[in-house]
Amino acid sequence: MEHLHRVKAVMSVVLYVVAGWAMSSYAEDGPPVVEVDPQPLAAALNSFSEQTGIQFAYVSTVADGVESPGTSGEAYPAQALDLMLAETGLTYSFINDTTIVILAADGLYDGYKGGASDLKNLTPTPVLMAQNQTSQSRTTRSDSEERDEPDYQVTNGEDARLEEIVVTGTHIRGIAPESSPVLVFDREDIDISGAATAQDFIQTLPQNFGGGSNLTAIQGTPGNDNSRFNNPSQGGSGGVGVNLRGLGSGSTLVLVNGHRLAPSSGIGNFVDISLIPASAIERIEVLTDGASSIYGSDAVAGVVNIILREDYDSAEVSFRYGAVTEGSMDESRVSAKAGKSWNKGHVFGSYEYYDKGSLSAEDRSFARDALASSPVWGLPTDLLPSEERHSVLATASQNVTRDIKLAADLAFSSRETVFLQSNLAGNPVPRGAESKNWNVASSASWEFLDSWFLDFAGAYSDVTTDSDVGVTSSIVRRVESDLWSADAKVSGPLFALPGGEVSVALGVQYREEDFSNTLLAGNPATNAERFANRDLSAFFGEVFIPVVGSANAIPGIERLEINVSGRRDDYSDFGSTTNPKYGALWSPTAGLNFRGTYGTSFLPPPLGRIGAADFIALAYPTAVFNAILGNPPGDPSIADVVAISVNGTAKDLVAEESRTYTAGVDFEQDWGKHNLTASLTWFDTEFEGRLGRTPTPDNSIFNVPNLAFNQPELFPPGTVIFFPDSTQIAEVLNSLDQDVTEFLGAVATDASIIHFTNVVRNLGFVTTSGFDADISYSYESDHGQYLIGLNASYLTDLTERAAVTTPAVDQLDILFNPVAFRLRSRIGYNNQDFSANLFINYTDSYAVANSADSAPIDSWTTVDLNLSYDTGTSPNYPVLSNTLFRLSVINLFDEDPPGAPGDVGFLILGYDSANASPLGRFIAIEVTKRF
Repeated sequence: MEHLHRVKAVMSVVLYVVAGWAMSSYAEDGPPVVEVDPQPLAAALNSFSEQTGIQFAYVSTVADGVESPGTSGEAYPAQALDLMLAETGLTYSFINDTTIVILAADGLYDGYKGGASDLKNLTPTPVLMAQNQTSQSRTTRSDSEERDEPDYQVTNGEDARLEEIVVTGTHIRGIAPESSPVLVFDREDIDISGAATAQDFIQTLPQNFGGGSNLTAIQGTPGNDNSRFNNPSQGGSGGVGVNLRGLGSGSTLVLVNGHRLAPSSGIGNFVDISLIPASAIERIEVLTDGASSIYGSDAVAGVVNIILREDYDSAEVSFRYGAVTEGSMDESRVSAKAGKSWNKGHVFGSYEYYDKGSLSAEDRSFARDALASSPVWGLPTDLLPSEERHSVLATASQNVTRDIKLAADLAFSSRETVFLQSNLAGNPVPRGAESKNWNVASSASWEFLDSWFLDFAGAYSDVTTDSDVGVTSSIVRRVESDLWSADAKVSGPLFALPGGEVSVALGVQYREEDFSNTLLAGNPATNAERFANRDLSAFFGEVFIPVVGSANAIPGIERLEINVSGRRDDYSDFGSTTNPKYGALWSPTAGLNFRGTYGTSFLPPPLGRIGAADFIALAYPTAVFNAILGNPPGDPSIADVVAISVNGTAKDLVAEESRTYTAGVDFEQDWGKHNLTASLTWFDTEFEGRLGRTPTPDNSIFNVPNLAFNQPELFPPGTVIFFPDSTQIAEVLNSLDQDVTEFLGAVATDASIIHFTNVVRNLGFVTTSGFDADISYSYESDHGQYLIGLNASYLTDLTERAAVTTPAVDQLDILFNPVAFRLRSRIGYNNQDFSANLFINYTDSYAVANSADSAPIDSWTTVDLNLSYDTGTSPNYPVLSNTLFRLSVINLFDEDPPGAPGDVGFLILGYDSANASPLGRFIAIEVTKRF
């Protein structure tokens, strides 16, 4: 196949990098010989770095006028550095095994305003990282990171020049997009959350909506047609997507190391993050506004960039086991990882095995009660499916010359998902899917001028899912989605203004995407294959303008920066689009920032929707469903007639378009041992032509004819046809991809009503707005660090309008839709060996439907606990040295989800799967041994 040739091309770069590593690595048999002559300190540190490969980070003023006595002879790095800094009044601290920060003896000096807890801000790779104070924290640049403050000097021999990297939300190296709201979570944040998987961690974020494609509703959720394609019976894998703001899993772009991944599901509409091994993740960066001007389509609600471990110079093995305290579901995870870093590159590899049992409805009283009233389903039936996954990851990089660096990533995951559903006779029917995912990426970076970089990258991703689609069939549907891309960009400083350097980035990209959904079993002549592909070419640019910096600051304007970016995409199937983004940041005084952005986005339909052969219809008697649901007939003339409800995907789809505004304020202040950071962001997003089903006031398609008869303005023209003639009925029946289903004796040709409410098409508008708040406080005592944090999301609006002529339908605070207010707070303590963290999760109360007399759904509060102890290198523990013990408890007080009607048709039993979890109390123990 053609994509195999692309894999071979990318893998050739991997082999080239590994070969470079093999030729440059070496083993030390004893202390190295370090020869540094007496000379100015800056030159002495450079000489030391060239000989040992160790990097230094320091503010330039610390070395001014300082002479080093040098060092000579065999010595370990710390011994040699002691000699080099003798009588200079300076000291040092290891940030990691290969990076040292140089400080004044008291840890402070002119130009450096941070404290010891800010040492991570001096790392040689200027990547924004989450502060230790909070597990959900928007990182803002501290005063010590000002572009026009004294420069931070980094030494790493001849190869330090290639260490300046790009962060999420920009193509310009070394510049953080501070005008955009960004949440950054490091390895510690993931560990202390108690999450065993990437999806577990993402689900803790208040900004992420649990509806859509999720394990808690593997058969989908009512009103969300895309989610049902996560069901193995529809070609889905039972995966998990990211759904920021509740705008849909397909509206959040998921990247790994900045590269796109092939989408999953029966229509290819979301990236399955459950295939990414959590133990290999270094950090997760979440950009919570639109970024189509940077990354292209999909980046509507935001971007989640998962950064894999790289500079890891050690080895470790880890084992985790957990179980619910009520029921038989358990979970285990085994991982092993090892890495080697040197002054010219690195290599890292990891393996993870994850196994989780299913959670049975028998183990939860609210689910048993719901099944007892079901006319179709019985026990045993699963609330959560079982999973088994193997994941392998390898990354490598090598500086082949002073100016050229090569890097490559290779990842493979294989996962099997199985869930049971039973009929009333108790006959269990296993449904399952097996997914395999390959991701290969390579890149080359060339610094051809001082701080000017030319970057090339290529990536290939493939997801193949074999799934069960029938009661007696097994692994009969195959869905394959693959993507490959190549891009090139140039970036660097253009010219200097009084406020700093104007920097730019320009680039091009070419991408191809293929999708197929094929029925493997049965008669090949009737093989209902869905296949679609598209390619696109893009040109993008970005400019950063520091209007005011420290050199020209005036009272009230400490800093003023402007970001402008734009991208033009040419699609093979949906034409061309140009999307800009504008951002600005104003800092009236140190530690206080005001920011804002405006941008547009363009989102073509997922490939599985293009040419979809899924037009079906149900003919049913209105009297039966009016009686069952308690719906009063809209008129006697339609009280007891045959209605046809048409389902499927419209043939004339167009791309969705959107615009997003954000505005926010960030505050950071240190008072000795006290630190406070606070962030508030307002956002407002509007979709035009959003794909979906026509919104209804009560989410019931069977009540649509009653409503439309008396209030036709509720629906777009043509949504409901009353008393159609035979020609209209025949036209509808002939348009179907399958024969109409006639329920309870209804005859389709006798229909008096035809409605298209359940047809996926481009709706008029969807709007959402609200606020995100993040506050963290820390206190450094003599006994350890105390922390308090709060991350909250409050939606003020979520409405859908099927057409410009129809009224807005409020979708906020009703069953299976986003809840207005969610928060996660943290209380923590840690010292050198011990850490304790308590998390409180809160979801506000809401209602079953959007009506004054609707039944309420209670608020839900759960508490999570995480304790850890690290034995360190103490000789008191020779066997257990360098061992970490961790205890995690999810839902400490075993709070059941609030009672809700659920939907037995989707096997959502007695609770709202979009806003709560049936898991209950879950306790896990983890042991990690470092070597």
